[in-house]
Amino acid sequence: MSQQPTNPPATPRVWDDPRIVAPDEATWARLSPDERELAVESIVAVLDETLNAMSEGTPHFRNKSGAAADLDGHFRRAGRRVFLACELAVLYPGEPALVPDVLAVLDCDPDLDLGSWVVATQRRGIDLAIEVRNTGAKHKDLVENVRDYARVGIPEYFSFDCRSATLRGWRLGAPDARTYQPIVAQGGFLLSRVLGLELGVVDRRLRFFANQALVPSASELVSRLQAMTDESQRAALESERAALAAEARSTKLRSTVAASIVRVCERQGIALDAEQRAMLAVEQDVDRLARWFDRCLDAATAAEIFADAR
Repeated sequence: MSQQPTNPPATPRVWDDPRIVAPDEATWARLSPDERELAVESIVAVLDETLNAMSEGTPHFRNKSGAAADLDGHFRRAGRRVFLACELAVLYPGEPALVPDVLAVLDCDPDLDLGSWVVATQRRGIDLAIEVRNTGAKHKDLVENVRDYARVGIPEYFSFDCRSATLRGWRLGAPDARTYQPIVAQGGFLLSRVLGLELGVVDRRLRFFANQALVPSASELVSRLQAMTDESQRAALESERAALAAEARSTKLRSTVAASIVRVCERQGIALDAEQRAMLAVEQDVDRLARWFDRCLDAATAAEIFADAR
């Protein structure tokens, strides 16, 4: 009798590993500070060992890191204190660890240096989670996370699929609700009440909008500032060029009027001494030169011409 082939056993999921379940509130309360630190380190070590072997490719990395950077830059420019992190372990009491691709916590020091977000220590959960899928299983992002993130009370959750450029979102209908409601797109955007921003897709990348105006990335800001600088420099050069041209015209006019005064005085037989000739050469006021020219047509002496000389 031939042996029937057997199906290979299903690969266990990291999220089912009992080693990543955080202590419940009662157990946490009994632990000493050193024991708590050890418990957290043990969970993070298991996650690091498993997740480091999972590769999602460059689209996943660019969308994940880009989303966090765009949000961080936007909130810092707006003066809002929002803590943002990528793939930071989040430990809710008695729950398997969560590791969102991007997480946000409002009204929190944006420069916190953390190895994990321990709800029992921080005294609060996170406010928003974003997952980016490239090669991973859809079921985790669209079913398991929708269930698990709602169960622990994360107010909003968004999922972006790099391959199909599909964006989905869910939120809790009330603070004590533990089942998500889908966020309905409006005008091609999904509104995040937590962030006060809209989420959308531009060129197959997850982007954020403030009143439907694109939140610029750091590179876009640099390009925009460079363009403004270039335009400012062009305007400054043009202004300087115009000023030099005007000055040249003015210098030529002053020189022409001064030379005309000298010629008229010579024809009129009016002697100009060296000091008066030098005064004509350096005079900058075109109106004064014009007055001197008018006077020299009828004057009998140089003193009449330069009556108002400084």
